[in-house]
Amino acid sequence: MVIERRSALAAHPMMAGAAAAPGDQAPQLQMSERRPLALLQVLAFVSEADQVGADLAAALALPLPAGNRLSGDSRKSVRSVAPGVWLVAGDLGALPDAATLRATLAARASVVDLGQARCALQLRGAAAARTLAKFCGLDLDPSAFPTGSATNTRFGHVGMHLARIDDAPTFELLVFRGYAEFVFDALCEGAAEFGFRVETSSPSPGVPA
Repeated sequence: MVIERRSALAAHPMMAGAAAAPGDQAPQLQMSERRPLALLQVLAFVSEADQVGADLAAALALPLPAGNRLSGDSRKSVRSVAPGVWLVAGDLGALPDAATLRATLAARASVVDLGQARCALQLRGAAAARTLAKFCGLDLDPSAFPTGSATNTRFGHVGMHLARIDDAPTFELLVFRGYAEFVFDALCEGAAEFGFRVETSSPSPGVPA
């Protein structure tokens, strides 16, 4: 049985495509939900971390990134979030499924499908970092969080995974599905002073390998 992947924000009125800008100001931020999204978490057993990392890189045909970095592109990426822990994100069909990856890693790591447990939001444009800074304590300046950065952090009191996808800048937030509306509403409120537009589909920014 195939379980339908449904958006956590499908019923939100803003997701039909909307814009809000003060006065005659052009929107400085574009927001969208990235879906459908394939998302796998790989957790290596401690003694096997190096070999799992090498096998994972080979299975994805991507270089293994350093800590708190990502490699790949908008279609397929791997993100190093802790020693022996990786997130693999991409388009449906661009990644091996959880069962295939488990077989590849041969009982040396756990592989969990998070595709229906997380919501992916993308923020793009001149006001993206300033909007995020209202809710996230990370230094988002390009000198501290350059393109290709990816880390676990917080959005207010909510845990999230944050990645900087390109120099536009485009940021991608992965949050628990149950908090998706809270995070989206907060972003809309935080972006109101800059002007923002909600897009019905995500752009396809590039990610450096």
